[in-house]
Amino acid sequence: MTDPDARTLSTTETSLAIVEAIDEMGGARMRDIAEELDMPTSTVHVHLRTLIQGEFVVKRGEVYHLALHLFHLGEQARQRDQRFDLAQEKAHELADQCNEEVSFAVEEYGRAIILYNIVSDPSVAGFQVGRYFYMHNSAVGKAMLAAMDDERVAEIVDRRGLPQVTDNTITDRAALFAELDRTRERGYAVNDQEALDGLRAVGVPVTDPQGEVLGAFDISGPPYRLPDDDELATMLTAAVEELEADIASANPF
Repeated sequence: MTDPDARTLSTTETSLAIVEAIDEMGGARMRDIAEELDMPTSTVHVHLRTLIQGEFVVKRGEVYHLALHLFHLGEQARQRDQRFDLAQEKAHELADQCNEEVSFAVEEYGRAIILYNIVSDPSVAGFQVGRYFYMHNSAVGKAMLAAMDDERVAEIVDRRGLPQVTDNTITDRAALFAELDRTRERGYAVNDQEALDGLRAVGVPVTDPQGEVLGAFDISGPPYRLPDDDELATMLTAAVEELEADIASANPF
């Protein structure tokens, strides 16, 4: 018997695949989208026309781009939880304290997504808010994984895999679980140039009063400039403890 909750609409799946393709390609012509998705141009044309009418896509010349309406929806999603506002305040405090880049990320569908990125030095670009990271090769991701049970970690690995991004990326399941055990023992996660060459980061998870993972902070920068891991972890842990206390006070029940 077919599970009614498992049914999906192929037309919706196609439209979403086109949106994802435009995002990954940084804007694209119709024929390039069709080639990327191995779809007839006529099918892509109908979906693009629908997406434009819904204000999810804009056309500039022959190139299709994601519309700012998606930015608006993303901002609404970020503002849905008052706890995220408290995390933003703490991220600013951390950045002022360490004079390095600070990020706050949450897990959604097995990936880490940056909600806030604070850079004290205005000349540094920093990571894009809304950027996705794999969990297994980022400090925020490994921090959150370490705060989850092994069953949930296995589900995420099954869904997302362990793709290699740099020479330092962990690509073996047993090695990842061993790394998560070390993370739990020392109380913080380390990304040693596993997501980006020349970038090191230390991360600590944030949990809610029920013990569920809310997200994670990390401090990142070039290895030659960062303080040692324990010093960064001390700053992060203090900030997380304050944030968790603020969250508990704001939601006492």
